[in-house]
Amino acid sequence: MLQSVQQFLEERLKTEGAGNVSLERFTQLAGRLLASGVIWRGFSRPEADAYDDAAQCEQLLRETFAALGFVLTHDPDATTMRLYPPGDAGDGDEEGVRRLRARLSRDFVAAAVALRFLYTEALTGKRELVDEVLTISLEELSQTVVSLLAHTLPATVGDRLALLRELRKHRLIRFHDGEGAGGMEMLLNVLRPVMSYVSDEALADSLAVAEQVAARRASAAHGKAPSAQGEAGSGAPP
Repeated sequence: MLQSVQQFLEERLKTEGAGNVSLERFTQLAGRLLASGVIWRGFSRPEADAYDDAAQCEQLLRETFAALGFVLTHDPDATTMRLYPPGDAGDGDEEGVRRLRARLSRDFVAAAVALRFLYTEALTGKRELVDEVLTISLEELSQTVVSLLAHTLPATVGDRLALLRELRKHRLIRFHDGEGAGGMEMLLNVLRPVMSYVSDEALADSLAVAEQVAARRASAAHGKAPSAQGEAGSGAPP
């Protein structure tokens, strides 16, 4: 006699981890991942409980999502699980810039790469890291986006705040939504999950592309100067 999906899941959950994750809890965990795309243990007490339960039935979650074309990734060091919709993680490749494509805006990608760069600097001692949190101003983030990627953050406070809320949703930053939010002087806490969200390959690829763009611009500017000088000199006496 064929088992129903519900019966199959109930049987599997008895052998997953300590066997104390119920089908109802499994459904809650799957729903949370589908809704927000991330579970980070350090975000809150409820999310810590969700992460601990998800870790117990991780393999079953992976198999369930894989059947639907989703990819579930887990960074134990950052105590973070992320769910990527079909196509977002590439053809079985969970690394590189494929993680940062599809539904994400250019502003989001640029900000995420810049946050990863700044957090890496903190890990190497160039910036102060306190309890795995790096505190920067929005102005510092803006300057980094410009200098690294030749990109600018949104001009209006409302658009910047919308971007910051999207970064917070992905557990890359934490900030207060009070007065002054979205202003360039506001403070942001850059969080440890940014290290797994933006891989080493994605950071390197993004910086390489930015260098190529800068080189082309410099070359174009250099090429115009001799042309202008040649035109000016053509009418001069020999």
